[in-house]
Amino acid sequence: MIGEPTWLMRAALRARWLDAVLRRRADGVLRKSGLSRGLPARGLLLDIGAGTGHITEAVLRAGPARRCVAVDPSWRPPPPLEGRLDARFALVRGGGEALPFADGCFDGGWCAFVLHHLPLATQATVLAEMARVLRPGGVFVLLEDTPTTAAERAVTLRADRRLNFEDVSAPHHYRAPAEWRTALAAAGFRVIAERGFRFLFPPATLRPVPHSAFLCEKQIR
Repeated sequence: MIGEPTWLMRAALRARWLDAVLRRRADGVLRKSGLSRGLPARGLLLDIGAGTGHITEAVLRAGPARRCVAVDPSWRPPPPLEGRLDARFALVRGGGEALPFADGCFDGGWCAFVLHHLPLATQATVLAEMARVLRPGGVFVLLEDTPTTAAERAVTLRADRRLNFEDVSAPHHYRAPAEWRTALAAAGFRVIAERGFRFLFPPATLRPVPHSAFLCEKQIR
């Protein structure tokens, strides 16, 4: 999720049924993208733009030896999820443009469906910051909506607005897979695997939304 949560969204996130939906969605993201399998099995991880934190929870559940710092400017885990988190989780308020961490202090990290909400120049800054705080050879996984045609873009935009309860004026800066590969290389990452996937739960449109997972390694310069 992106943007400041409204009072209605905060109230809804207290509901057990919505927590169950978000947990199922997070589990589907891990299964279809291969996110957890790509990350280190142990060590300190970073989630940029964590939103409600359900993906972070799923990653920690899949790796008991992992610890994770979740960064988000406005969201925090809702009460049902907050009660399940343990000492392996820490939340830091802020954006990804200027991370308050030392160089090379994380073993791995990810960013899930966040960057397309940011201008292209800001996307580059966030990727560069992730590269800075990862140790040499550290793993980064980028999950993104990746429409390549006008029709796919229209479907992706419609799904995005419905799932995130967005205003019609909310900006979206999608990139095709080849464009993301170029952006990742410019930030100092080598893409070592790429996976396309569709049909995440809950479906927001009848037509499939194209997503891609880019498993990257920080290059040693």
